[in-house]
Amino acid sequence: MQDLLHVPLVVYPTAPLLRREWELRDNVTAYDSCYVVLAEALGCPLVTADQRLANAPDTRCQFDVV
Repeated sequence: MQDLLHVPLVVYPTAPLLRREWELRDNVTAYDSCYVVLAEALGCPLVTADQRLANAPDTRCQFDVV
């Protein structure tokens, strides 16, 4: 547990992402949309075990399904 105190964390505000999250409301859950939209904004792949999420329409990020 002590090691976790030294893990560098970056916190991103969700307010700038809300409009895009709303656009995805019919395709992914609100919870998942936070991660999808952040991955889109950062231009990085989203690692997931959820194949259905990776196949959701209108997402713009790359998915790495594990």
